[in-house]
Amino acid sequence: LKIIPGRHVRVLLAETTPRVQISSKKPFRVVDARGKKRRLAPGTVTLLPGAPKGKLKRLKLPLRFEPGAAPIKLGEDAYRGTLLIHAQSRKLTVVNRLPLDRYLRGVVPWEMPDDWHPEALKAQAVVARSYALATLKPRKLFDVYPDVRSQVYGGIRAEAVSTNRAVGATAGRVLYWNGQIATTFYHSTSGGRTA
Repeated sequence: LKIIPGRHVRVLLAETTPRVQISSKKPFRVVDARGKKRRLAPGTVTLLPGAPKGKLKRLKLPLRFEPGAAPIKLGEDAYRGTLLIHAQSRKLTVVNRLPLDRYLRGVVPWEMPDDWHPEALKAQAVVARSYALATLKPRKLFDVYPDVRSQVYGGIRAEAVSTNRAVGATAGRVLYWNGQIATTFYHSTSGGRTA
């Protein structure tokens, strides 16, 4: 077990979608590909493929939506960190970029029941952190999927007090194997048996 410095992770939330709605209950901000910043009033912004229109007119994709005093929502779901909107093949892709331990808050309770023993939740937090770091893809648009292809991630709606505590209690801790972070495969449906 080793402790590593904090890092960010990029989670694919939507791929090749024709329409994206980003919102916040408080003022938030958007930054375009050239670094041009625009403050947005509370409410919803709708993006379609092509050049941004309306409140986002003259901004160049990709766009980065940054929260203010309230989280940013994609549709009905709220997320910590920023939302990156990329255009690909006349469709939009949405990636959530956030600190690793904030990501784990949305993973651990959806990979293990949040009412399990605190030590089990801590073990799951270490395993989930290790897996995320071992599978980062720095040359790609995103690092992990929000489903069983990587780890199930539900953003803020998934969070629970018990699992947030487990993530905090194990902050930075990962498993190492042969001098590198271990790819800690796990699954919830083995019935107690593995290969």
